[in-house]
Amino acid sequence: MTTLTAALPFLLAGLVLCFLGARSMKLAVPLAGFGCGWLLSETSDASLTTGFIVSLAAALAAYLMAMLLSRFLLLIAGGIVGAVIGAKLFVVLDGDSWALAVIAVPCIAVVGALLAEWQHRRFLVWSTALAGAALVLSGIARLWPDSAHHLRHPDRTVGAVVLVVAWAALAWWGHAVQLHGSRRDAVSRSG
Repeated sequence: MTTLTAALPFLLAGLVLCFLGARSMKLAVPLAGFGCGWLLSETSDASLTTGFIVSLAAALAAYLMAMLLSRFLLLIAGGIVGAVIGAKLFVVLDGDSWALAVIAVPCIAVVGALLAEWQHRRFLVWSTALAGAALVLSGIARLWPDSAHHLRHPDRTVGAVVLVVAWAALAWWGHAVQLHGSRRDAVSRSG
C-alpha cells in the first residue's frame, strides 16, 4: 500500500473536520471517532489495515452512540472531539505509556464534553478545528514519513514544538474558515 493510500483517508477526514466540522454533527461525530481510533492505533504501531479497522469501528461506535443518544448529541460530540485532541496531546507529550493514555484521553474527553455543553457552538468550532488539524498533521506525516515524521511522533523537543506550532496554526485557520462560513450563512438566511 502506498503512502498516499495510507495518508489520504486521514487527510480528508482531518480537512473536513477542521474546516467544516461544526456545520454538521452527523458528519463531525463519526469523523472525530475515526480520528480518535486512528491516532490511538498509531501509538501502538498497528498496521495500516488494523488502524483502518479500528478507526472504522470507532467511527461507527461514535455515530451509533450519537444517534441513540441524540438528546445529548452536543455533550457526546464534545467528548469525542475532546478524545481526538487528547489522543494527539498524548502523542506529543509521551506516546509510550498506555496507562497514561487510559487516564489522559478520557479526562480530556470529559473536559471536551463539559465545554461543549457549556459553550455550544463556540466550543464546537474550536474543537473540530483542533481535532481536524491533528488528523491533517498525522496524514501529512504518513504522506512524507522521512521529512515530516515529527508531525506524527516527535522524538525531540524541537519536533514537539514544530508539531504544536503547526497544529495551532492549522487549527486557527480552520476556526477562521468555519466562522467565515457561519457568518456568510447567517447573512444569506437573513437576506
